[in-house]
Amino acid sequence: MEPDLRPASAGDRAAISGLLQAAELAEYGRVTADWDEIVAFIWRAPGFSPADDARIVVLDGTPVGFVGVFPPDDGPGGGAPAEPYGAMVGLDAQVREALEASLIDWATDRASARGAVGVRQYVPREDARRQALLRERGFERVRSMWTMHRDLPDPEPAQPPAGIAVVTLKDHPDHTALHAADQEAFGEHFGFVAETFQGWRARRIDVDRHDPTQWFLALDGEQVVGFLFQVTGGLVPQVAELGVRPAWRGRGIGTALLRHSFADIVRRGGSEVTLWVDSENATGAVGVYEHVGMRAIVVTDVFQVDL
Repeated sequence: MEPDLRPASAGDRAAISGLLQAAELAEYGRVTADWDEIVAFIWRAPGFSPADDARIVVLDGTPVGFVGVFPPDDGPGGGAPAEPYGAMVGLDAQVREALEASLIDWATDRASARGAVGVRQYVPREDARRQALLRERGFERVRSMWTMHRDLPDPEPAQPPAGIAVVTLKDHPDHTALHAADQEAFGEHFGFVAETFQGWRARRIDVDRHDPTQWFLALDGEQVVGFLFQVTGGLVPQVAELGVRPAWRGRGIGTALLRHSFADIVRRGGSEVTLWVDSENATGAVGVYEHVGMRAIVVTDVFQVDL
């Protein structure tokens, strides 16, 4: 029987998470992230329509593949994004050779139809086949992302720098200040596109699984100067976001937030933690993560084509 390609729907999220998790297990022998949370977050991207921007591959009634394109946040002034669209392809091994090239092409065509300035695909360093397919289509490697990891048998005490307090978002529920700190902290990062407060809140706060105790804030007086968001509901706990405003960097605030998170993950029953980082991050993030004992375990290359 030939595979069928159909529009995606909200009901496909669990199947997509399963495909991405299975791909990690096949590639690395382990899961490195909470894919349920990641797919849910991507699904909430402003302007993303599952029926229009994603497809499910079905074989004998079972989902065996997925492709989607995702606009980058809100875009400057709410207009067309100046950054490329992200694309994601996940395939079961039984259909990969037959369908991988066509799904890459579908993603590029869909992004072009939406007026994207380009497309980015994220490919494991070891995946020579997909990298070759992308290069044949004019994609070039523009960046590398690392998945970093450490075990948490006995995390170090979390002592914040003098004058800094670390609290949870439940204790200090200032969403406006957190959004402002987020935008300032990430403003110089690769691929950054500004988010309005409404768009940012819709993706992170006004969600079914929102837990304000999973957010840690670094306060200088009443100012939010740093923040960390952790995800602990999946197979492996993950630091999903960590940022420190530029004027407060170099004081150990990021380290203190990480150690607070590590201790909290242990209290919740976790024994390890991962995070994703741009390996060429200009803010010194890689050094901070290495300082607290994290090491790169997966390298993902970012390939881009301009449209």
